Amino acid sequence: MIRPISIVRYERLYLASFVLGLIGSAMNWPQRVALVAANPVLAQVSWILPTFQVIGIAVTLLLWYFTARSPSVAAKWVVVVLAVLSIVGVGLSLATVARGETTIGTTSIVSFAADALSVVAALHLSKADAKLWFGELPDADEPDTFEDMSHER
Repeated sequence: MIRPISIVRYERLYLASFVLGLIGSAMNWPQRVALVAANPVLAQVSWILPTFQVIGIAVTLLLWYFTARSPSVAAKWVVVVLAVLSIVGVGLSLATVARGETTIGTTSIVSFAADALSVVAALHLSKADAKLWFGELPDADEPDTFEDMSHER
């Protein structure tokens, strides 16, 4: 099957979100390293931060592959759930800003942009042509799989 336009747009937005997320992680890396180093337990396992970063990259790329290249309904729903969770995360971040506990900096703006792109990307997965891609709607080109049975006996 040729990839529908919704999937192509999803892929572009998802990968743009991924790149912005990597940029945000790079910008925030020194602060995360300092937090890990400040914790006596975590300081003993300094490998944990790069390991989680690599795992996050691997999961993101696997989700991209199983949504944009080799359709999987399970991967689609994982992407949708993660997009919803990113909305919750943005809301919590904005709540801390509203309480005056933190300010919005460049890293936050990059993170918010990445989250917005991931949400818009996930919305493309609910379009009709994307549902066909995932096999959630019957294909109009396929013959009916059910017989027309009369009710006469």
